[in-house]
Amino acid sequence: MRTERMAGLLRTTDKPIAAIAQEVGWGDSDFAARQFHRSVGVTPSKYRAIGRSKARHSPGDARNPTG
Repeated sequence: MRTERMAGLLRTTDKPIAAIAQEVGWGDSDFAARQFHRSVGVTPSKYRAIGRSKARHSPGDARNPTG
């Protein structure tokens, strides 16, 4: 459940990963990153980067008229 909430915050905010870890109930950001990676398969920073990349090239994006 924490991982899902963390994923949502990574997609929708620019908060630092350590702050997000605290917000979802993990006091140690290193532990949070390991748990997130174990559950999702990528680190929190990679997950955020992937999400931003997809958002820039989503259907209907003016920079991607064929999408």
